[in-house]
Amino acid sequence: MHLSWIDYGVLALLLSFSMVIGIYQGCFLSKQLTTNEFLIADGRMKILPTAMSLLASLMSAAALLGIPLEIYSYGTMYVYWIFAYFIGTYLTVNLFIPMFRQIGNLSIYAYLEQRFSITVRIVITICYILVTIFYIAVILYGPSLALSQVTGLHIWLAVLSCGIICTIYTSIGGMKAVIWTDVIQTILMFLGVILSVGFGFYDAGGVTNVVRSAMEGNRIQLSTITWDPSIRYTVWSIIIGGGLNATAVYACLQTQAQRYLCVKSTRAAQKVAWVNFIMCAFMLFLSTSVGLLLYTKYNQCDPLRAKLISKPDQLYPLFIIETLGRFPGLTGLFVASILSASLSTVSSGINSITTVVLEDIYKSIYKESLMSDEKQATVSKLLSVLIGLLVIFIAIATSFFGNNIIVIVFQISGSFAAPILGVFLVGFFVPRVNSRSILVAFTCCLLFQTWVLIGATLTVKPQIGKGGRLPTSVEGCLSSLNSNQTIRTNQSSNFFLPLYSISVMWYSFNAVVIIVVISLLGTLIFGSNDPKTIDQSLLLSWKKIFSCCWKHKKSVSLKADEINAIPIKAVEQELILLN
Repeated sequence: MHLSWIDYGVLALLLSFSMVIGIYQGCFLSKQLTTNEFLIADGRMKILPTAMSLLASLMSAAALLGIPLEIYSYGTMYVYWIFAYFIGTYLTVNLFIPMFRQIGNLSIYAYLEQRFSITVRIVITICYILVTIFYIAVILYGPSLALSQVTGLHIWLAVLSCGIICTIYTSIGGMKAVIWTDVIQTILMFLGVILSVGFGFYDAGGVTNVVRSAMEGNRIQLSTITWDPSIRYTVWSIIIGGGLNATAVYACLQTQAQRYLCVKSTRAAQKVAWVNFIMCAFMLFLSTSVGLLLYTKYNQCDPLRAKLISKPDQLYPLFIIETLGRFPGLTGLFVASILSASLSTVSSGINSITTVVLEDIYKSIYKESLMSDEKQATVSKLLSVLIGLLVIFIAIATSFFGNNIIVIVFQISGSFAAPILGVFLVGFFVPRVNSRSILVAFTCCLLFQTWVLIGATLTVKPQIGKGGRLPTSVEGCLSSLNSNQTIRTNQSSNFFLPLYSISVMWYSFNAVVIIVVISLLGTLIFGSNDPKTIDQSLLLSWKKIFSCCWKHKKSVSLKADEINAIPIKAVEQELILLN
């Protein structure tokens, strides 16, 4: 099926609108002459648009295409991610946002220099840059896949058009353009998914039929509580591993953390995080509904086994073709929603990489001979262009990965973002750990995570059965198809197979534990800091994790001198208002 002219019109409108916002923000509304204006919008953005931008950078095309597929393939255990979202948001609000706002730097990795050393800061920054470039390349590939599936457009042409347009409006308009385009793109994301859910339930005969079909197919699963690490989704793997993963992504990547610097105050930044949590929870509910609709529609003829699609991530676009294709313009709207999810993530990544290159690398190396602020803003725009072009080239290589795109995202964040979380946590809570110990721990963790990631990718593991995909059928397809679903198993024994078989949900937990343990052991080899010599403003108490409880106790037990210190005029004004 090919898009109609109306569908193409919707897509053209989206791309044109993104370009217009970038040009308007960069050439008319503001000249983007300072780095603060270009990189954090002068810290003057409102809470709601910033929260929508944060959601758009997090809820990427990988999530929109991947979460429904995970529900279709593995059941509804994925809904426990709402607890992971909550844990990540809670820790970000109570630990990270106040610290980052206190540091007062455009880059969150400035903390690492103050707590450890300039070397730690640069090493973590370089790791972040490499991981983010690869991550946004994966995200750029996602909507291009959707476009190629529903339009027949060559996938590399889709990658180039999306990447170039995103690079242009990001480099011209800066963070303000990124945030305001994210607002429009977030609305489109919700609209596209809601339409697919609405029409899907209508075609399926209502919610009751969908739930019945899911229960008969064993897709309603909420009680997998085992500690077996090879099971893909369990209550513990999602709450513990997913919670740490969410914390790493929400708080320790400049891409997301930069949003907390775009508003006026710490309290406003915390509200941004909580508003984002509410929207993430709603999108999770919608994506779960889509996954159940996919199973209801294809439970007798799995498109992947029937060779109707070539990659798992094409399942949702196929559903859209067959559900919304009869309504002119709606298929184009869906493609626009997927495209929006990708553009927002890519633009955020480009802007944040530009920030850390300028703040963490350039300013750290050339402290004595810095360019003027205006020249730095110009360099930031040029860097945005170069990074955007690099991302486009890397996106081409992404097509050779066979995994579901959401799994690739979890592998990236669990393997390389979680170690950064471990470094921050050690910095916050373990003052005795010094720079050398944390560098050794970080290096060992990256080597171990890379080894496991490569081994898990190359090792053939069972696809059906314990911890694997739930069974599907092709009995409703053409009779020439083989209706038996075989289980692929390893042809040769591998001593490390149990390690490679660990669920991707546990990658973040493994990373944090490795960082903490090795850094503590490092104090025995490389010596330790005297806690009294560390700036106390860079450290946190464990009580901070439960700050809401402590604040409550403090609020109900004011000291007598605090009460006496309340101005008499303020008391008189309160009495007047009460009367």
